[in-house]
Amino acid sequence: MDPADAVIDRVQVERLDESVAGPWKAGDSRFAVVVEAGEVNGVFAPVDELPAALVATRLGQSALRHPVADHTGLLRRLLAELGPHAAGLGRWAVGALDCAVWDLHGRLADLPVAALLSDRPAPRVPVYASWLSLDLAAESAAESVKATAGEGFAFTKWALRGAEAAEMMLLAERAAKWAGDSVAVDALGAWGHLRTMEVAPLLTPETVRWVEDPLARTDRTAYTHLHEQAKGLRIAFGERLSHVDDARALLEHCRPEAFTFDAVWCGGITEARGWLGAAHDVGVPVHLHGRAFLPAVHLAAAFPDAAGAVEYQVVWEPRRQQALCGTLQPDGGHVALPDRPGLGMEVRR
Repeated sequence: MDPADAVIDRVQVERLDESVAGPWKAGDSRFAVVVEAGEVNGVFAPVDELPAALVATRLGQSALRHPVADHTGLLRRLLAELGPHAAGLGRWAVGALDCAVWDLHGRLADLPVAALLSDRPAPRVPVYASWLSLDLAAESAAESVKATAGEGFAFTKWALRGAEAAEMMLLAERAAKWAGDSVAVDALGAWGHLRTMEVAPLLTPETVRWVEDPLARTDRTAYTHLHEQAKGLRIAFGERLSHVDDARALLEHCRPEAFTFDAVWCGGITEARGWLGAAHDVGVPVHLHGRAFLPAVHLAAAFPDAAGAVEYQVVWEPRRQQALCGTLQPDGGHVALPDRPGLGMEVRR
């Protein structure tokens, strides 16, 4: 079937079979979004229950009979269907459906998604490692950081939460020493303005390459204020944003060290292209969030001038890949772009 002639015949949500994709643990995503044209299926998995339910009960119906290759038109239709509820969970659901349609398009065209996005996608994509559940104050932390950094990742990222400012500085310095390089720090939205102002003068570029999400909300006013007051602090944000206009305004006014949005949470591969362009226009490096690792790899391969190293979540990503036949594992700080059609990985169903 020619992709130009194909329309979406069916959209369904399937619960993944625990006997082949499990065993499940708390927090695991357990659903797949399946899109069909003729006798060809496109699939995106794993997906959490709430966005999967929104696809099953509302968005899937809106996608029926839409041309498979008209990704921009489908995105507009889905966002219009959600109306004022398009932020947050709505964007996540749209993103999951969008990725399934891209997988379908690639299978129909017999091309990887990255090759649909670009004439010359990169064969390999750099990745960085994040391990946000590791307690840097634990006795075993030194070995864990050294072992992770020793695998050749572009760099590493670690979480710093509720410690006092001086202790956070010490932990960051230790992590950088163990890693043998500066590290990224994720504040998980928990620092707030005052704590960030306390910590900012204590962190040097030689130790910390950026502090990600120091504020609970990615708000233009709050981050502009922080940018003006905490001069020299390298900040990253992006995964908590829902609209490209908000993203563009923040990028222009705050000029973060890195833009770390998620390729599914933002609304999918189609929407992500605009976000990459917005960051590229103002010269802000993009390091795609690792929750949607497979779509992020295709985007980074298609647009290597706009997207740098992709986040590889060393604890969670191997668990998510249990839902896939085969694995997409980093090797020497890079991951190979799948060369099979679509997203390139079969889902265990």
